[in-house]
Amino acid sequence: MKIGAAISPYQHFGFCRCDMPDEPGAHHLLFYNEDISLAKAVGLEIFRTGVEWAMVEPVEGRYDREALRLFERYLGDVKEAGLETWVTLHHFTNPRWVWRHGGWESRVVAARFLSYVDLVARELGDYIDVAIIFNEPNMYTYLAYGRGDLPPFAYLSIKNMRRAQSVIDRAITEARDVLKSYGVKATFTHSYTRFEARSPVFKAVLHFLNKQNDRYMSMFREMDYAALNFYVVGRYDDFSLRFVLRPEALLEVRPPRPLAVTEFGIATRDEELRYSYLCAMAGIFKEVKPEAAIWWSFLHGYEWGLGYQPFFALIDVKGTRRVPTKLAHVFRETLRNPPACRLENLDLGYEWRWQPL
Repeated sequence: MKIGAAISPYQHFGFCRCDMPDEPGAHHLLFYNEDISLAKAVGLEIFRTGVEWAMVEPVEGRYDREALRLFERYLGDVKEAGLETWVTLHHFTNPRWVWRHGGWESRVVAARFLSYVDLVARELGDYIDVAIIFNEPNMYTYLAYGRGDLPPFAYLSIKNMRRAQSVIDRAITEARDVLKSYGVKATFTHSYTRFEARSPVFKAVLHFLNKQNDRYMSMFREMDYAALNFYVVGRYDDFSLRFVLRPEALLEVRPPRPLAVTEFGIATRDEELRYSYLCAMAGIFKEVKPEAAIWWSFLHGYEWGLGYQPFFALIDVKGTRRVPTKLAHVFRETLRNPPACRLENLDLGYEWRWQPL
């Protein structure tokens, strides 16, 4: 099992010129040499990062060669440091011009995305160990059309959400073929959440919610990895949906391809709880034997819809200063040699990413 940690362009790079309001993130592109050194110091083998489509194609049909050279230097430096690059090509953000076409409900946008994927494979493929085509298509469409946290900021627009899901799923399959033609390993990540309930009243609801897991597992058959972002279990009790930390749920997954856990983590600054969670997950990984275990996140940054309060990071960011957490110092050793430990099911409430300050 290779050990890694992850960041994303919008959440950590700083000012990506995309369809969301500008955020400073962690200014990673300004300090990435320091960040890479820290990644090596804490024993990482994989650095999951991304290429920002909005920076590469800020104007429809026009590629920014300076941005491409920036990503070439950046990914080259990551690899030169001895880290594997798992590179996400779409992580919830788009160029601003996509909305002239109706966003991801439009096949025009999908066609432009495939052209961008072809460009990245051609220009940057030598610096990419694994291309992650799309991060969490299920969560992207939910946040954009169900919760309104992302453009077009819709609320419960189920018809639009399904249309966008269909276009994205097809684009992922087509992008896989593009990447394969250049010899680049390809997958996408699925936010895997198993929904449960004690009462049979919720049987139909559970079937609907869990069906998306089956759909994406089927899509993984054509990928190099079954890449899961794994955090919580959704549990219905008395008509209230709660999110529960239950690491053992990963044992129930039956991936059709080699498993890569491309995100796992807990949102809290309680270092004792963070260690208990990591220890429990390390024990699960010992049984499951994934190809990769990638912590979310390497740096503290922006969290979708919640700003900067949720804390997942191995490396805290205070202004621009990097501060390794206690967990960072024991991260590699705990995953390599997990001690005996157990974490009882922990109810995280309605919003599992939120922890009081």
